[in-house]
Amino acid sequence: MMALRLDHAVIAVRDLEAASERLASLGFEIRPGGRHVGFGTENAIVRFGLDYLELMTVRDEAEAEGASARSRALVEFLRRYPSGFAGYALASDDLVEIRERLAGVGQECEGPTPMRRLRPDGTELAWELLIPGGVAWRRPWPFFIRWALPESRRLAIEQPGSHRNGARAVAGISVAVEDLARARVLYEAMLGPAAETGPRLVFRVESFEIVVTGVRDAQVDPERGPGPFELRLRVDDIERTRQALGAAGRSTTTGIQLEALPSVLLSFHA
Repeated sequence: MMALRLDHAVIAVRDLEAASERLASLGFEIRPGGRHVGFGTENAIVRFGLDYLELMTVRDEAEAEGASARSRALVEFLRRYPSGFAGYALASDDLVEIRERLAGVGQECEGPTPMRRLRPDGTELAWELLIPGGVAWRRPWPFFIRWALPESRRLAIEQPGSHRNGARAVAGISVAVEDLARARVLYEAMLGPAAETGPRLVFRVESFEIVVTGVRDAQVDPERGPGPFELRLRVDDIERTRQALGAAGRSTTTGIQLEALPSVLLSFHA
């Protein structure tokens, strides 16, 4: 099995500035990421290490609608909702192998497709995407990324943040699916055998855990349908996290879980 790791989780937001301010108030250090060249979108980043959270918004609707099916899907999503989990990316050095594995179980992919992001300081970052089904957003599976620059160079350009709430990594994600049996076929083609099976499936990519469950069991908003619905963050000191969130006016007496933005559920774990 090829080497994989979590790269980032994408949170779609209608108002990037307001969403950034909200996450900053919860103890995250968030920085402008820049604009996706030719796609009409821009982002801000909460970086932990190589893994990060990406807040993505549509900057130019006309450009986004004309760029690709996935950018049109983002426009449509943000017309309906102020925010929400859009998707998540796993990093790999071999996107062709992943495409072939998925083709073997009848899943077509778009790509590898070249992408670029122009940072506010003028630095340009480049990568390729492989997207099962052709649209990355609100799908019950990941998309895949291969960066052009070495990891050490990218971390020098975009250094990890210092988060007052103690968050240090993305620990896992929960994904709702309509057909658990079909999801198992797709995920095992991408990631190998499930670590746990039953009413839910658990897959592990290094220390990152993907929990796949049926839409009904997940109790998600039926209008939003299948896709990611919860993100788990790893912290060193759970009490420090509790204090930071309390200072932001967020009670954590029933567990350290909160709706950071509308329909963006975060939980914190030591």
